[in-house]
Amino acid sequence: MKKSQQQNLNIKVDNIHQILLCHTGRNSKDFLKSIDWRYKQISDKKPNYFIDKNGKISLINKDDVTDNYLKGYHKNKSVIVISLENRGWLKRRSTDGKYVDWLGDIYEKRPIEKKWRGMIYWDPYSDKQMQSTKKLVKDLCKEYQIPNHFVGHNTLVEGINRFNGITTKSNYNEFWRDLNPTFNFEIL
Repeated sequence: MKKSQQQNLNIKVDNIHQILLCHTGRNSKDFLKSIDWRYKQISDKKPNYFIDKNGKISLINKDDVTDNYLKGYHKNKSVIVISLENRGWLKRRSTDGKYVDWLGDIYEKRPIEKKWRGMIYWDPYSDKQMQSTKKLVKDLCKEYQIPNHFVGHNTLVEGINRFNGITTKSNYNEFWRDLNPTFNFEIL
């Protein structure tokens, strides 16, 4: 992450206590288009950062995130959100055996099989994404004095909104499926 990007992120350091990792649920092109279309004027529903499958880090939202990103979980401006390009859970169509995402778009690669939260097939995160995520998280922890502590798994954790460090969206409830089980939690 460039120093100029860090300076553009206008976050009050005394409120920030958490970095939230989540995924896009679609490819990067469609995700970025939906961000512009759905949340054009609503900055508190956009992630702060986006990391594509090639590991490119983009600053999406220079404003801080409020309780609208995780409605009902955070009541103040306390979270930096990083969204990784990933289609999440996939299903296999019985008609032709092709894998599709939740939108019905065909997934061209071989998914990872692992049963978790009612699903079996998953879009894996890339090695380049993992390295970029590690670097960005390290830089943000240092810049905003967030403890470099990571929950280290993708299951529900009671009281996670008070945790100081790095979490995933799936730590907030038993229904969300990001980060999915293909994420290399050991890298952080």
